[in-house]
Amino acid sequence: MSEQIDTIIRFHDPNRIAELKRCVFSLVGQTYRPLRIVLALQRFNGHQVEAVEQALGPLLEGRDAPQIAIVNLTEPEPADARSLLLNLGVQNATGKYLAFLDYDDVLYPEAYEMMIGRLRDTGAAIAFAKVRVMRVDVYDAFFYTKERVIPPFSGSDLLDLFHNNFCPLHSYVIDRSQVPADMLTFVTSMVLEEDYDVLLRISAAFLSDFALIETDIGDYYYKTDGSNTVPVNGGLQGEARLRFIRDVKTAIETRRRDTIVAPVVQKSLGLRDPHQPRTIRQVLDRLPAR
Repeated sequence: MSEQIDTIIRFHDPNRIAELKRCVFSLVGQTYRPLRIVLALQRFNGHQVEAVEQALGPLLEGRDAPQIAIVNLTEPEPADARSLLLNLGVQNATGKYLAFLDYDDVLYPEAYEMMIGRLRDTGAAIAFAKVRVMRVDVYDAFFYTKERVIPPFSGSDLLDLFHNNFCPLHSYVIDRSQVPADMLTFVTSMVLEEDYDVLLRISAAFLSDFALIETDIGDYYYKTDGSNTVPVNGGLQGEARLRFIRDVKTAIETRRRDTIVAPVVQKSLGLRDPHQPRTIRQVLDRLPAR
């Protein structure tokens, strides 16, 4: 398996190509190579695929530019296919390292070089860093970045991650040579916290590295028009939305109660008798939040 990193981008709205270009431009600027983009489209027609190719082409003409593979999801269901798009992207990954980046977010040039450096230095299966949360007003012709949202997602280590998801989709890189394929499969019925579900499985089974958790490696744009919140499709409101959120929380807690924490991970958390089988929930009960 080559030292290449594959970055999965999911893209569902052909009217947002300007944001996609900004996202891809941030990948072109990465100091790490080799880098390959896997762009997973959600049910684009032929003209829409061609428009994407024409928009991105000039960004990828340089001699050392990232490669790109464009894959198009065609299944009609479910309406909100964000987890299916992630699975489609992972299925088309070919390199040792794996990362994710939503079309409306960006990374700083040194992001992958630093995180992959941590993976190589520590032997961890996943390395985490920090992304800034930027508040953005959305207008027809432009975006206005108003301010940085302070505090950002709150947390600093594995125990915090077991308690709550504070690591956005583009704040980590995975060493795919260590993680079995089934652990990198997103539950298609989950359209909220779908990545957290995968993070719990990986971080319970393999060592993780949080040395860069105070180092900004990118921006997450929080849009005040709600266009990057979930569920985008379906328009759930009121009690239906509350019930949806409760169901997601229940599914995540079930994952905590069912997932065994590997001895090497228990040992890293300072637990005695790390070979005793313990679930994530049992670990949390023994090591309460600080």
